[in-house]
Amino acid sequence: MLSARLRDRRFVLAMLTMWPVFYAAHTQTALAALPTEGEVVAEDVYVRSGPSLNHYTTTKLSAGDRVRIVDEKDDWFAIAAPANTFSLISGDYVDTVDNKRGVVNGNNVRVRAGSQLNSSKYTVQLQLSKGDEVTILGRNPDGFLRITPPKGAYFWISKKFIEPITADRAAVTSAKDSATVHRADADGQTSPLTGDRDATGNKDETSVDDAVSPFGYMEPTQQRRALEALEAPLKVELEKPLLRRNFDTLVKQYQTIVSQDEDLFSKQYAEGRVRQIEEMISLANTVRNLRNMNEQTDEKRRRFLVERGSIHAVEPPTPLGLDAKGELRESALYPATLRPRRLRLVDTSGATSRTIGYVEIPTRSEINVNDYIGRYVGVRASTKRLQAGSVNPVPIYVASELVMLQSSSPADSE
Repeated sequence: MLSARLRDRRFVLAMLTMWPVFYAAHTQTALAALPTEGEVVAEDVYVRSGPSLNHYTTTKLSAGDRVRIVDEKDDWFAIAAPANTFSLISGDYVDTVDNKRGVVNGNNVRVRAGSQLNSSKYTVQLQLSKGDEVTILGRNPDGFLRITPPKGAYFWISKKFIEPITADRAAVTSAKDSATVHRADADGQTSPLTGDRDATGNKDETSVDDAVSPFGYMEPTQQRRALEALEAPLKVELEKPLLRRNFDTLVKQYQTIVSQDEDLFSKQYAEGRVRQIEEMISLANTVRNLRNMNEQTDEKRRRFLVERGSIHAVEPPTPLGLDAKGELRESALYPATLRPRRLRLVDTSGATSRTIGYVEIPTRSEINVNDYIGRYVGVRASTKRLQAGSVNPVPIYVASELVMLQSSSPADSE
């Protein structure tokens, strides 16, 4: 019994000792499962923007072309950007001087997969940050820049058209030479090279219009044909001024496609279109509401000005026999020590005060001037004359009597 236990302990210790070796070997095998390089084994193999047939095509590769494999998902390899491929970025977020090199001027700026085969660009490859540099290849009419795919911008290709390259090139070459060269058709299937015919035996009748279709070379299902048919009337509406656009009919047609479940891509695409149209409708409503508010404000302002213009200022009644009235203030031109004493008469009824005359108190007058300074008074004058030597002559009233009328505002400068 004791010897059996010892054998069991030795077995456990041996297993514990060998476990790191087993683990390392297993890990290396798992890591080595993803090849780093592959060779295309068919003609006209589509490269796509994402790992499914619903993603648009970007370019074609030929038998013998090599690709660098960086990742995998299901039946697809992610590959580094093949030759002559490009990515797209909005020109609004790139500063450039020579149209060859650019610097991103915003954060979380999306880089999209560009296509040589159609105008689609909905697949986002990565996001760049402010200060990141890009190499500009050209400029599209829609404002997007064609750029060299940045680091991390990958494309996708079906695994069945890729032969991994191993150290034993002789075996790979032999296998490639003995293989029947096939051509990838529009759905990613293969057919023997028979001129310009596809797997069904029909001629490839892809036209120039198909090349600029937002759906690329996807199978022309009924739902996708309906989507393509809606592009033209949508473009017509978008060319109209914002407040004259009418999307009612288009929204109903897109909603019909959204309600079906036969074609997932068409459903998602139509949902995106509906969201875009709803945002434009919301923007138009906001602009329309702002215009209405401005018109209402202008109308209220116009009525206010009309009503204000019909209001006439009511002058307080002037006691009989007064020659002038205003607020009595000290004058910087005529100090209080000067005899006869002279003060300023100010009109305070306007936006700014203005001097309308001077009040002269005779030397032997019994008027207590200090009781009237800063007050609104009426002046009865024994004599009235114009001040000599000034550009704008100001009357001087020789006061025989001052009459208190009302209080006025604090004194200001002369």
